Amino acid sequence: MEKRNSASDGKKVHFYHKCINCEKEFKPDRFFYTCPECGSLLLVERDEEYIDKHVGVGRQAQLFFDNIRFGKARDQYPNGSGVFMWLPLILPGFPSDSVISLREGFTDLFEIPDWLKKKIGLKKLYIKMEGQLPSESFKDRGMSVAVSEAIRLQKYYPKLGIKHIGCASTGDTSAAAAIYSAYVKDKLKCVVFLPYEKISPGQLFQAMAHGATTLAIKHPEGFDGCMKLIQEYCSSHEDFVLVNSKNDLRIVGQESTSLEICQDLHWKAPDWISIPCGNGGNVTALMMSLSRMYERKMIDSLPGIIVAQTKGANTLVRWDKSDYKKYKPGNFKNTVASAMNIQSPVSFPRIEKLHKKFKMAFFDVPEADIQKTRALFMSGGANICPQTAVALDAVLQARADGTVKEKDTIVAIGTASGLKFSDSGIAHHMEGKAKDYANPYKIVKGDIESIEKAVKLK
Repeated sequence: MEKRNSASDGKKVHFYHKCINCEKEFKPDRFFYTCPECGSLLLVERDEEYIDKHVGVGRQAQLFFDNIRFGKARDQYPNGSGVFMWLPLILPGFPSDSVISLREGFTDLFEIPDWLKKKIGLKKLYIKMEGQLPSESFKDRGMSVAVSEAIRLQKYYPKLGIKHIGCASTGDTSAAAAIYSAYVKDKLKCVVFLPYEKISPGQLFQAMAHGATTLAIKHPEGFDGCMKLIQEYCSSHEDFVLVNSKNDLRIVGQESTSLEICQDLHWKAPDWISIPCGNGGNVTALMMSLSRMYERKMIDSLPGIIVAQTKGANTLVRWDKSDYKKYKPGNFKNTVASAMNIQSPVSFPRIEKLHKKFKMAFFDVPEADIQKTRALFMSGGANICPQTAVALDAVLQARADGTVKEKDTIVAIGTASGLKFSDSGIAHHMEGKAKDYANPYKIVKGDIESIEKAVKLK
């Protein structure tokens, strides 16, 4: 793919890092894990006056991006990406010669079928199918930007000596890191820390197949233990860039999800967005993106946000029940929704800072209900993972208690392809009950009479 020349020299960018605590600002001339002054998390801020001048506000901004996505400008690199077409808004001035794109984005907004709408009592429920991305999960949106930033720093600040990216993962982050680093393996190598035997075989296969150095870590705290170790390791190895969502550029790429949702809905924001929460980066990105769209008058209202967790990893649900006063991570428990099995979300301080702007609802899902809900929606044609089922179950709970209304427009974020979690899905259908939408296969003799009987039984 031919890359066009950049209008920027890679240093004159119009974004910067800002501490969420002391509010110090830092130029993006090296990689920052946390604030050098106080150690708190960072968020990327943009030169909004520059964006006003080049993109505009309100209808002007809407048309600016509609013309890119649906016009001839889409043929110009990197506008063929549903992440990087938003660069003038999310990372103004970022040089296109540093963009690493696998044409991520532009995922379907799946509308559930009419029979299922009637069954659950909702007229407008959509699933944003992020499992259609290159590594089959939403992590590609943030990873494409984090890896591109590593390439930019490597290219324009060679004295930094960046040679590797590293991450801890419950499966999807490692897959995304592996696939994007594989694309530029002549420039970057990838190392991933995974909790031993706590991710799906499909996710493990992706990390190995795309060439990442894959370490299965035996740690009693599962992912949270891996996260502590990768931070310690990257902090003492200056040639490594941490690409977990502690990296604020990861958050930026994930902002494109809600931008795409609102554009797909003709710039009318949904009433609610339901999102499964693991490490909290996607929730942070959602709030950042919606806030900026609202402030730029690209949407005329802020959606409510449903934060969905499992019963076994429900730190934010308990924080909500304490009226946002007590934050206490729990203890590691196994769950079929392994990709969100995180007790101490890294991005919690960001969520704590941003959530007050939004109408928020928090729900946790019992382990026994996750596969039941997954099977229900998959029976309606949606290729979803257990984590997406958690978000959808939270919607069902919100409908049951009146939080959402029958005519509300609701979008649930589908985080990954169901095929990455086929083992657990097969187990449910072979061992589960018909009332939980299990649909086991039948062993039939190779003759028509036996087939006739089997089909009638069906």
